[in-house]
Amino acid sequence: MTRQQFGAARAAKLAELERDCSNAIIAGFASAALGNVHTYPAKDTDQQNLASSVLSSLMPNLPIDWATPFWCADENGNWAMRPHSATQIQQVGIDGKSAIIVAIQCKAVLEATMMAIDLYAPDATERLEAIKWPA
Repeated sequence: MTRQQFGAARAAKLAELERDCSNAIIAGFASAALGNVHTYPAKDTDQQNLASSVLSSLMPNLPIDWATPFWCADENGNWAMRPHSATQIQQVGIDGKSAIIVAIQCKAVLEATMMAIDLYAPDATERLEAIKWPA
């Protein structure tokens, strides 16, 4: 493989990892903030809505019974707007951010592994092709 071909293959792999990372993030995440595990959406609008809900939960002088409805699925996959207390929605925010960080860290490790491949190594192509997003 020529230097130019390897560069093109590396660029394609970078794009693949970017896509896979994005897909992992928007697939959603789990949180036990409501007591048992629920699945939360994480597309861009969902992340904005969660950030707004967390921000609202931090406002001073909230009523003791303050709650915000937020979309999530129970263990049976039933999606509904469920009430979340301030503490619960903040935990959902923490869990969502953690899921995003895990995906970004995975991408960074895979990219570093890819960048460490020596173009002139006899198995360079195979090593590049072997880099895959974890299932």
